[in-house]
Amino acid sequence: MRAALVGPIQQENLALGYLASYARSKGHEVSVIAYAYRKDLEQTVERVLADSPDLVGLGIAFQNNIDDYVLLIRALRARGYRGHITCGGHVGTFCWEELLAELPELDSVVRHDGEETLVEMLEALGRGESPRSIAGLVWREAEQVVKGPVRTAAGNLDALPWPRRSPEPYVVGGMTVDFLISARGCVGECSYCSIAAYTSEQRRSYRLRAPEAVAEEIAFAYHERDARVFFVQDDLFVLPGERAAIARMQKIKESIRERGVGDVVFWIKGRPENITLPVAQAAREMGAIHMFLGVENASSKRLKYLGRTHLPIHNDSAIDNCRAAGIVPSFNFMLFDPDCTLDDVSTTLDMAERNLDLPWNVCRTEIYSGTALRERLAAEGRLEGDWRSWGYRMHDERAEVMFRILRVSLNERALAIDSVLNRLISLSFARQLHSHFLPSETTSELDRAVTELGIEVRRDTVARLREMRDLVASAPLRDARAMQRFAVEQGLAIGAQDMPLRARTEALWDHLHARGRLHARRRGLTPGRGRSGFEVAAGS
Repeated sequence: MRAALVGPIQQENLALGYLASYARSKGHEVSVIAYAYRKDLEQTVERVLADSPDLVGLGIAFQNNIDDYVLLIRALRARGYRGHITCGGHVGTFCWEELLAELPELDSVVRHDGEETLVEMLEALGRGESPRSIAGLVWREAEQVVKGPVRTAAGNLDALPWPRRSPEPYVVGGMTVDFLISARGCVGECSYCSIAAYTSEQRRSYRLRAPEAVAEEIAFAYHERDARVFFVQDDLFVLPGERAAIARMQKIKESIRERGVGDVVFWIKGRPENITLPVAQAAREMGAIHMFLGVENASSKRLKYLGRTHLPIHNDSAIDNCRAAGIVPSFNFMLFDPDCTLDDVSTTLDMAERNLDLPWNVCRTEIYSGTALRERLAAEGRLEGDWRSWGYRMHDERAEVMFRILRVSLNERALAIDSVLNRLISLSFARQLHSHFLPSETTSELDRAVTELGIEVRRDTVARLREMRDLVASAPLRDARAMQRFAVEQGLAIGAQDMPLRARTEALWDHLHARGRLHARRRGLTPGRGRSGFEVAAGS
C-alpha cells in the first residue's frame, strides 16, 4: 500500500522518519512531505495528490497549528482525495474526540507511538477494509466513535529500523548536521509537560536504545553522510544517577570509536539535578559541546508548582559544571505561570543577568492537552480558550499585566519562532562548531563578535523586562490606556533597536556558514547546499 506522511520538518522529523521506515520494512511505499507553514498549503496538497496514496497520515506536532492541519484535511477532500486520512502526535493522542467531532473529513486518529498501528492500518486497507479494531487507533463506525485500547509501548527500540532521513543535508556553520534519537520519553513528571502526559498512559515513561546501536547509526551518518555534528533529539539524554549516566556516555564514546568515527560533536539535553561535574566531564569526553538544560525558573516556589524535581541550587551547579567541563549550556526561562508573582519574575531575571554570556530566551508556561496543569486549571475554573489554544489569567494581576506588555513589546525579540533571542541560540552553536573544528585567530575574532552580540541583546532584554516590572509594580493598573501606550512605545523602540541587531545576527550566520563550507570542501567533505536556516539549530 502507499502512504503519505505529512508534518513539520524545520529539523529532521524523526517521528515521521521512524513511521516511514517501519512501514517500508513491512513492504509498503511511504513518502514524507513537509508542511510547516500555512503558506505551503497549496504546495503540500499538490504533493500529496501527486503521490496518490491509499492513506494520508498527518503528524500534528504542535497544538498552536491545529488549524493549519484542519485546512489541509479539508483542502485534500475538496480536491477530490477519497483515501483514508488519519492523524497522530501529541494533539491526536489527547484531542481525538474534538478532531473527529469537528472534522467528518477525518477518518481516524492514531494515539501514542504509531509504527505498528500504521502498518496494521495499511494492512487493513490492503484487504479492502476500513481500519478498525486496532490498538492505538480511534475510528468511526457509522455515527459512533470507537477508541481502541492503548497500544503497549515498544520495549525494544533497536528492533525498529533507522528513521528515513532527507537526502538533502542539514547544515550549521557550513558543517553537515544529522539528528538522532537514543531514547524515548523522560523520567520527569512535570505538570506542564506534554511529554510526561504522552507517556503516562503507556506505562513506559522512558525507553533506551543500546549504546552499540546508537553508535552504529552515528557511524553510518559519519561515513555515508559526512555528518560531524549530531543533535540528539531525546527529551532526556543524560540519565538520572551519576554512575549510570557516565557509564552510558563512555560506552557510546567507545562504540563510535570502534566503528571508525573520528572527531564528532553533540548537542544534548539534561535535567539540572543530574549534571554533576563528573557527568558534565563524561559528556564532554563523549563529544558534547552544547547542553540544553531544563532550568525553567529560578524560584523554588515556581519549580515546585511546575512539578520540577530540582532546586535553584541545581540550576547554578549544572551551569557551573557545564562551564567547567567546556560545554555551553542554553535554556528557556519560564518567567510566568498561572500563580507566579512579580517577585518570582525578579528572582529569575537575577539569574538571567548572571548568565548574559550564555544563550537563553524567556517565555510563559503554556498549557497543553493531557497535562496535569491543564487539569488543575480546569478544576480551579481558570482554564481559558479551547483545545486549539488553552490559556489562563494569572492570580497576580500585576504579573498578568506585565506579561501582556511583554507579549506586545518583546514578541519579535523573544516570543516569535524566529525571534532574535532564538536566532542567537542557533548562532551561538554555529560559532561553537567553528571554535571546535576550525580553531584560529579568525575564529577567535568571530567567537568574540557572536558572544558580544549575544551579551548586548540579553543585557538589554533584562533591562527592558526590569523596566516593565518596575512600572507595573507601582502604576495604577486600571489605567489601561497608559499600559497600552507603554507597551506600544516599548514595542516600537525595541523593534527599531532590533533591526540592526537582527542584521548583525544574519551577517554573522552567513559568514560562519560560508566559511565552514569552504573548510569542509578543503577537508574532502561534501556538505552540499543543504538546509541552513536558523531553525536547524533550534534545540529547545
